Amino acid sequence: MISCTVEEADYKNTLAGNIVFYRKSLGWKQSELAQKLNYSDKAVSKWERGEAVPDVVVLNKMARLFGITLDQLCLQRAPEAVTRGRLLDRSFALLKNRLVITLISVGLVWFVATLVVVFGKMFWPASGYFWMAFIYAIPLTAVVLLIFNGVWGKRLYSFIIVSILMWSVALCFFLTIPIRGSAYIFWLALPAQIIIILWSFLTSKKGKE
Repeated sequence: MISCTVEEADYKNTLAGNIVFYRKSLGWKQSELAQKLNYSDKAVSKWERGEAVPDVVVLNKMARLFGITLDQLCLQRAPEAVTRGRLLDRSFALLKNRLVITLISVGLVWFVATLVVVFGKMFWPASGYFWMAFIYAIPLTAVVLLIFNGVWGKRLYSFIIVSILMWSVALCFFLTIPIRGSAYIFWLALPAQIIIILWSFLTSKKGKE
């Protein structure tokens, strides 16, 4: 019984020290790690003090974020020889890959919009509405960014992207359906924006609890 208790304490201390080491090596605050794991910073603080242990799903996700194996996180004490530079390089490479993927996806949206405009002008030169493809590309871009941000990004960015999506959809409706009173669509967007702000406030507050 005593040996089990000692082993358990040693495991908690090793894990706690490793979480602190790898988090700081990447230059992250407790709140940043908590947000990436969708937990509160209080929970991260407890893990780092050895007062609690995250479940295996969270441990796996944490190991992937740190760019190490689960064994390295849980069982091996972080060696002092592991340099901050190596970990930062891993983090930078990961961010660069994500940025490239996001930019390629956004670029495809605008490439398609450009094709619509160019071929529209070539085959239907009398029509003056093909430029609208660039307007429609704005909400589509927001949807793409929202998807990637949901996987990789932060809640604050989601708030901004959803706001852009809502107002650009309203703009598309206003320009596409030029009927009397179509400008009132922006009146609907105002309370919707308030709801988005409140939603962002509530979700950020929930994450800190």
